[in-house]
Amino acid sequence: MILDSDRRDPALGDDLVMIGKIVKPHGIRGEVKVFSFSEQPENFKHYIKVVLQETPGSGPQIYKVVKSREQGKLAILQLQGVDSREAAEALKGSTVWIEKDYFPKLGPDEYYWHQLKGLEVLTESGRDLGRVSRLFSTPAHDIMVVSGGGREYLIPATKEIINKIDDRSGRLIITPPPGLLDANK
Repeated sequence: MILDSDRRDPALGDDLVMIGKIVKPHGIRGEVKVFSFSEQPENFKHYIKVVLQETPGSGPQIYKVVKSREQGKLAILQLQGVDSREAAEALKGSTVWIEKDYFPKLGPDEYYWHQLKGLEVLTESGRDLGRVSRLFSTPAHDIMVVSGGGREYLIPATKEIINKIDDRSGRLIITPPPGLLDANK
């Protein structure tokens, strides 16, 4: 299983991962609605603080989370110091980041996206396909975008295809089904 935490901004360092985006204010008391990239808005209940970034490359703003609740696929947050609709409106569009330490511990054969990004991808026969440049989610499964040698491959991130992930060597070994690599031409 691979969980979405791929989004990182070099301006914020490697200890932070983007987990959502403020889509709009909620009510008149300064609450904000956050679209959760993990599709699990209930996770916001576990965060003591979040880091907001208004635009890519801009400086971070740290906020204490006063309270959090779910509303469908969104999280509603009350952030310390944000106590009016106008203050919440000013945060609209900001990306929401947390420290990696907040992420739940993973079980065997589970990885976060940021752990796969940049890994060299080889077939079990030794063919070098390039590196994982990004990942995205589909209703069926997550997809790794592997770029190298002027080509790009879209490879399902499933246990049937991912044979081995070797963090030490920075390699990911796959067993592609017949025709998968040819379909990416």
